[in-house]
Amino acid sequence: MWRAWVFAMAARLRPDRSRRRDAAVLLLHGLTGTPQDMRSVADALADDGYTVSVPLLPGRGTCPADMDCLAWDDWMSCALAAYDDLAAGDREVIVGGLSAGATMALDLALRRKPAALLLFATALAIRNRFAYLTPYVWRVVRTWPSPASDMVDLNAGASCYDPIPLRAVAELITGISRVRGRLGEITCPAFVAHAVRDQVVPVSDARELARRLGGPVRTLFLEGSGHAITVDVRRRDVAAASLAFVREIAGVPERRSA
Repeated sequence: MWRAWVFAMAARLRPDRSRRRDAAVLLLHGLTGTPQDMRSVADALADDGYTVSVPLLPGRGTCPADMDCLAWDDWMSCALAAYDDLAAGDREVIVGGLSAGATMALDLALRRKPAALLLFATALAIRNRFAYLTPYVWRVVRTWPSPASDMVDLNAGASCYDPIPLRAVAELITGISRVRGRLGEITCPAFVAHAVRDQVVPVSDARELARRLGGPVRTLFLEGSGHAITVDVRRRDVAAASLAFVREIAGVPERRSA
């Protein structure tokens, strides 16, 4: 079901050639989520004429057990293939992601040369200390009950695995370790957005991310939202700010109010 929905979404997000901007956008969903995580941002960008790709990452959209045989590089191979497809013909590509998807966007920026980054609730640390034990225990303990949601809008419709596959958490820890010490090497412009009261990733890590990135950074710190800022009650504000940032990167003049 999810794969058919993703293919339909990809077709809808491909605008007419006459409206297409010079930049395309690759968006990466959360750790055990689906492209639905990115729909508000994707819709805003597609409606403005950008080509947007929101791939379903390997092992998602089926069942938690399907993530037991997948490593960080399996996820990254999917993201890199999607990036290379968008970048064909020397088109500039902006890369964004939510939570673990934002961690992947940072890793991608270390392997490619994106025009900019959209970093939503970036997982550079995890508040739950148990997460750091998962590389050692996931072969014995395969899943763990999902923690209570910090979503403000409980009807927002985010779809994630429950229980959480611990192999996936262990691989996220691997990804964090790969990028955290190299943030200064990433010199493209970045938009860093985070909920002030995020119960999954501390907002202090977003502030550290903004300080340590090697290029210009714009920040948005949100009150009244949970961790999944692209899905929760402030999603329209996040989408609007993301569009303004992308338009600036793409050199599109601001629209004048009537």
